[in-house]
Amino acid sequence: MSRYSSVFAPEGLTMPAYRRMLAEERQITLKNQFLIAMLIVILVPIFSILDYFCYPEFFGIFLILRLLCVGVTLVVMALMRSSKGKRYYRGFTLVLPLIPAFFISLMILYSQDPATPYYAGLTLCIVAIGFVFHWTYQEAFFASLLIALMYLVASAPAVFNGMDARTAAGFANNSIFIAAKGIVIVLGCHAHHLFRVQNHILREKARRQKVRLAMQKQQLENTLEELRDTENELIQSEKMASLGQLSAGVIHEIGNPLNYSNQALFLLRRVMKKENRNPAVDEAIDDIQDSIDRMKDIVKELREFSHKSGEIHIEFEIEESIEAGLRMLKKEIEDSGIEVVENFKSGIRVEGVKNQLTQVVINLVHNSIQALEQSNEKDDRRIEIETAENDQFVDILIRDNGPGVDQKLQSYIFDPFFTTKEAGDGTGLGLSICFRIIEGHRGTIAFDSKPGHYTEFRIRLPRTPADLAHPNQQLETSHHQTPHSQNEHAIS
Repeated sequence: MSRYSSVFAPEGLTMPAYRRMLAEERQITLKNQFLIAMLIVILVPIFSILDYFCYPEFFGIFLILRLLCVGVTLVVMALMRSSKGKRYYRGFTLVLPLIPAFFISLMILYSQDPATPYYAGLTLCIVAIGFVFHWTYQEAFFASLLIALMYLVASAPAVFNGMDARTAAGFANNSIFIAAKGIVIVLGCHAHHLFRVQNHILREKARRQKVRLAMQKQQLENTLEELRDTENELIQSEKMASLGQLSAGVIHEIGNPLNYSNQALFLLRRVMKKENRNPAVDEAIDDIQDSIDRMKDIVKELREFSHKSGEIHIEFEIEESIEAGLRMLKKEIEDSGIEVVENFKSGIRVEGVKNQLTQVVINLVHNSIQALEQSNEKDDRRIEIETAENDQFVDILIRDNGPGVDQKLQSYIFDPFFTTKEAGDGTGLGLSICFRIIEGHRGTIAFDSKPGHYTEFRIRLPRTPADLAHPNQQLETSHHQTPHSQNEHAIS
């Protein structure tokens, strides 16, 4: 049995939300019913002290009436506990306040005193219980009307038998106060109901907003996962783009060994025609073998750099990875006339993906080459590469004395797709990919630049597999950056 006759939800509430509101108020009302019934059982006998002072001659009969009120309330409490009582719980919100009101009316009738101060008990039944039970204005009007009628019926014999002026004034006063409080409670219940509906509307909006935020969060997580997958693809694409830029150097490196091989083979053929063993033959054969071995090393490095099959964690000397990157850039370095100063500490080993670290070296050195080529200074252009180690970390320092990076651009250094190159000359992914690669190795990459003087990158990697288990170890430098920190002078 619903408290509302209308099957339509209030404006601003959907039917599911309206049902949730009714269910919530039902739970509150059931709890309050038991509380009010207990108050009636406890307070009604206690108020017999008023009978002792106001109507001592009726103290005995009034005490019996109060005990009967308690007994009826206990019966109603038992009914409320039943399954039907819980189903038709709204009816008990009217019955409970009417029980004490009925017995107070009997006291007024028995005392034949229309001016009695006990009228306050009648209004207390309306005011105290009306708001606790969340009455509608219809219920409040019905309860107020019944209580007013009870008072009038209880006062009727005295009224018809005649009253003195003082009693008549008291009767009029009580009637006016009962009517006024009835009006106040009806209006108050209506306003309270509107307030509760508005509160549920606001809560429903907050709930829907929370659901939307949860959905948006899930969508963002899905998008982030897609971005990670795309990033892995971009890393591979960036490597292939790097190979295209380095193709001239690769051809140069392969061409020289082939020329040596052809000359040695030509000499070998001439000597073999004489069928006499000659030391030159052995020397030529050695030359061929050396050249072929060199070609094989270059092709092997290219193959490892280009294919994902080489992306496995191994332990290797960091110098090997740096040298492999420099060999691939050898043609560009020679053509640009830039000096590369190497200061390596031999024997430094790390665990990681060798060709990924080679890619980082290629990107950073290639960017330095492009920056130095744009510099107005044509003399003393150099790139310094150093390695160092301590008990926990391995450091790689790549520094050039180029034009540096404008202070306004440094906050974007590692942002994806940011580039200072002309359109079509770069993707803006080089340093972003370098950052992710180093991050994947549980390392850090720091950037420092002074416009007009230098640009420096410092890579710090954990030395051992045990160090890889502690991702919270960060680079202890004031220049440590995040993916949204600083960008480079020329980002590929």
